[in-house]
Amino acid sequence: MHYNRRHWLQQSTLALAGLSFGTDIFGKQEKKISAPPNAVLLNSNENPYGPSPMAKQAMLESYTRSNRYPDDYIGPLKQKIASHWGVAAENILLGAGSSEIIGLSALHASMKKKKVVTAEPAYKVWNGQSTSFGLTITRTALTAEKTYDLAAMAAAIDDDAAMAYICNPNNPTGTFVEVNALRNFAAEASKKTMVFIDEAYTEFAGLESLATLAATNKNIIVAKTFSKIYGLAGARIGYAIAHPETINNLGSYQAWPNGSVSMVSVAAATASLDDVSFVNDCKSKIEQARELCYDTFKKLSLEYIPSHANFILFNIDPVKKDLIKEMEAQNIYVQARNHFGGKWCRVTMGTLEEMQMFCNALKAMV
Repeated sequence: MHYNRRHWLQQSTLALAGLSFGTDIFGKQEKKISAPPNAVLLNSNENPYGPSPMAKQAMLESYTRSNRYPDDYIGPLKQKIASHWGVAAENILLGAGSSEIIGLSALHASMKKKKVVTAEPAYKVWNGQSTSFGLTITRTALTAEKTYDLAAMAAAIDDDAAMAYICNPNNPTGTFVEVNALRNFAAEASKKTMVFIDEAYTEFAGLESLATLAATNKNIIVAKTFSKIYGLAGARIGYAIAHPETINNLGSYQAWPNGSVSMVSVAAATASLDDVSFVNDCKSKIEQARELCYDTFKKLSLEYIPSHANFILFNIDPVKKDLIKEMEAQNIYVQARNHFGGKWCRVTMGTLEEMQMFCNALKAMV
């Protein structure tokens, strides 16, 4: 094993000593609904088409090497990711999904200040972990177009702000802020606080990454994941793109920097970056699924937010029945939350066949 074991043991001791910051460095996920094997799962923004054919083959070829540590394969993957985004390998830190990266960043932010600025609604899985670090969360309202109000967020960033969090496109609305506006916001806000840009869904929207900006600014972190467009949610692999000094700081909170990924997940991620046709095919099918849903929502006079991701948020106040239970009765799983003064359902785009089933069930219900 090429990794320095003494360093690993030292880092492990530090990690154990730091358990008071929160025992789950990977983020507190919502409890998944126990569903039968043939269930239509439209509740977790997973890609129904993945992993890609190339990733599957790589996983099959690599699992027999699972008795070895993935050291020799981590470096090449980091280099491949770096080349993909036009940065250097020293700008990359691997983690068990981008949720680990958010957790590490929140921990890092909490070392100096205690306030996080984000929007409402926005991705919240990391919120519970952040509060366990002593952070408080300030939420600004979205604009009338249901996008981040960058001006409001900038106004909320004061001397107590430890981090500003933006998911672009946003989960659960599927909307996005224009990249140049976000770039300007991040550059200015980073003078006062750490800026975390969650780019989990950029591939669906065809958005430019802020990777090169993060690579040169110590106070900006971009998080990417293989869970969405690449269909590797269960493989648990994501990464941070940041300044080398920031990468070193985040890595110091891992027991083994870059070591929370497996041999199989590294192989899958490496192959996924090469399978461009799979990514394009997934994007096309997701767009078709969204259009199918839009057509259904319009026919049923249900308000929805046009999405640039692999899910749609729509208003279910007009649905007099319990939509969640009615869908579950037909073996279809979605999720609902209170947003904008009403009840909304976020439905993930499954296969075209699955979305037709969802639309038919919704038509019968309304």
